[in-house]
Amino acid sequence: MSELINQNRGTFRWHLLSTVSALSLTITLSAHAETSDKPTVWVELGGQLERIDGREDAYLPPFTTQSPTPDPYVAMPPTEAQKSSIYSYGAEGKITLRPDGSSWEFSAAVRYGRSGNKKHTHQQTALSTVYPNTKYHGTPGVAPFKTKTAPEFADFQVKNNESHTILDFQAGRDVGLGVFNSTAHFGIRLANFSSKSSANIIARPIVRFHEKTAGLPGKYLHTEYHTDYKAMSENARSFQGVGPSLSWNGDVRMIGNDDGAVTLDWGVNAAVLFGRQKAKGTHQETAYYYPNGFQTIFTPPYAALVYRHPPKTHNRTRSVIVPNVGGMAGISFRYPGTKISFGYRADMFFGAMDMGIDQRDTKDRSFYGPFATISIGLGG
Repeated sequence: MSELINQNRGTFRWHLLSTVSALSLTITLSAHAETSDKPTVWVELGGQLERIDGREDAYLPPFTTQSPTPDPYVAMPPTEAQKSSIYSYGAEGKITLRPDGSSWEFSAAVRYGRSGNKKHTHQQTALSTVYPNTKYHGTPGVAPFKTKTAPEFADFQVKNNESHTILDFQAGRDVGLGVFNSTAHFGIRLANFSSKSSANIIARPIVRFHEKTAGLPGKYLHTEYHTDYKAMSENARSFQGVGPSLSWNGDVRMIGNDDGAVTLDWGVNAAVLFGRQKAKGTHQETAYYYPNGFQTIFTPPYAALVYRHPPKTHNRTRSVIVPNVGGMAGISFRYPGTKISFGYRADMFFGAMDMGIDQRDTKDRSFYGPFATISIGLGG
């Protein structure tokens, strides 16, 4: 209970800081916009499609890693059946204040993305395999072969969700170099990443056939035997961090003038985030052995419990330092009071997430892909 209270307090402080900062900046921007005779406030809105790297580890209980690989795992291995979506979509916004007659600017920006997938994969072998009836082979009136009646299969039900939020509060100064228009920024970056996954697995990877004595000379029973497995896993991971940031953005005019131009845009950024990395989850497995196959009028049902592992949990929390670097390149169509931009961006956070299950497995969290924005100048 105390952990839940502390987590809620941390979330509350996070949202309070973001809300107060955004509100303060909005009030300042509004005041400047009302007193300026030129567009000093720029509002930017956009969206992005990003590829995500650094996905969670697959849940692989022992029956999913048998060697040689059972037939139900060949078409789609358990690791592939559990993979989360590699793409996210989202929105972004930015407010920039450029005081009239000053080479300084102040901005607040937010970028949000999310992804998720829900998959149900069922793989089953055909009942066409036959086994030789070696004890009766060649005996008149006795079938020389026995066909398997219990199918081999693997069934995976998997759900994955991911979200990320990045906030930037920065001050910048014009540092134009010749034909380049550029601005250097410094400020604070906040990042919040979360990931949740669940997996339910039911499998009968191998069905075997054996002959055993019936208790009378020369008499044998021909039966199948197999083991059925069930397993489930739930995991939640997160990272929250804040730290100083630097960036350098610029553009080069390709064609046009102040009334309308096309520019080539570029930018690089870096930050060091101090935060907390969390991983929490549970998993359990059960196995039943069926020595006589399925129930028939001659064979009563019987299953022996092989094992029932109680839920195994983990709850890891660690303070981490996460370096962050990124860059972008794009093209903009600029008009008085309006800018439309298209580009490609990458942002990499090194060692941000613990994506392991029973053991810590630190992975980078990277986002890269195309984006599009539109900026409107206000005031004046």
